[in-house]
Amino acid sequence: MLDTNVFDRLDADSEAASELENRRDLRLFVSEVQLAELAALPDEVRRPRYLELARRLCVTVSASPSSAAAASEREPKREPKRPAASKHGSDRLIAAAARAHCDLLVTDDAGLLAYARDAGVRAMDWAAFVSRVVFGR
Repeated sequence: MLDTNVFDRLDADSEAASELENRRDLRLFVSEVQLAELAALPDEVRRPRYLELARRLCVTVSASPSSAAAASEREPKREPKRPAASKHGSDRLIAAAARAHCDLLVTDDAGLLAYARDAGVRAMDWAAFVSRVVFGR
């Protein structure tokens, strides 16, 4: 699953974007939480570009509270260190959607990275994803 902030990096790295578009062994995901965040970007140039990248490269999955609760029930009970009331309140939904639908969450948000790992979600930043997964085969 690609987090919202990864679209900045993806847009700036046409080689990685092209590689991801042509890879048939990878399936990229985004939740409606990330799509809503992209749709709310105030930058009128980046917003449509990022939404187009998301729609072209990713499958959209649910990050609803009910799917988050269902995903949590399947995992061992561990209390993540990051509180849900933080400035990134959608992080819990994003991490739960990644846990329910994906093998990996890719984010450059250090807080979400730590939260996801504490919640039992495999996660890495963009640089690690590009070097290990996109071009590392």
